[in-house]
Amino acid sequence: MRNLKLTVAYDGTGFHGWQIQPHLPTIQGELQRALQRLFNHDVLVTGSGRTDAGVHAHGQVANVRTIRTMSADSMLRGVNALLPLQIRVLAVEEVREDFHARRSARSKTYEYRIWRNAIVSPFHCRYVHAFRYSLDQGAVDSGTTYFVGQHDFTSFCATATGVEDRIRTIYEASWSREETEWVFRIRGNGFLQYMVRTIAGTLLEIGRGRLAPEQIPEIFEARDRRRAGPSLPAHGLHLISVEY
Repeated sequence: MRNLKLTVAYDGTGFHGWQIQPHLPTIQGELQRALQRLFNHDVLVTGSGRTDAGVHAHGQVANVRTIRTMSADSMLRGVNALLPLQIRVLAVEEVREDFHARRSARSKTYEYRIWRNAIVSPFHCRYVHAFRYSLDQGAVDSGTTYFVGQHDFTSFCATATGVEDRIRTIYEASWSREETEWVFRIRGNGFLQYMVRTIAGTLLEIGRGRLAPEQIPEIFEARDRRRAGPSLPAHGLHLISVEY
């Protein structure tokens, strides 16, 4: 039995997230369907984590096992021929038996993209969140620094999340800015449901003057979702890479 690492990109528009759901199109479901046709046996595709409905990925990672002996290049061509055009497998690599896409991951990088022009291009609207309000760039940058380090992110994740351990370590958090677009980039050892979208929403509240940067430690301490800012829409979120 061979263990294969897949690097996958997808446009999350029109899919109900990563995880298989009955009678609904999902990324995991489409990958499993294509690979089962290619390999002619049942497979289980394991992802590095779940992305929500509408979230995009540039470098999601998954692993799958097969008894087939075809080359990695043949698998790459074959699976892409069977997938919808919104999902592409970028690379297939044979890895050690103990490689696990989720458990072996050491860090992930996400971006949240904010469109700053009054008019959103039709070629960008599915991948950015339009936010035209005036923002204090210095305040946003000041608030961003508070997220680096190890924190309990209970105030910044979905209230109904079933994960008990909500402590995560953020290695990097920063903004890059152009005239039309601001991009929030964050890298950490793991992320909870809605966590990046809520952090980004909180930073926009700081930029509008509705919260002060110095309030972030208090929000962490409160462990109360109501204290943080809104969770921004899914379509502005992009999983950039997974590191091992």
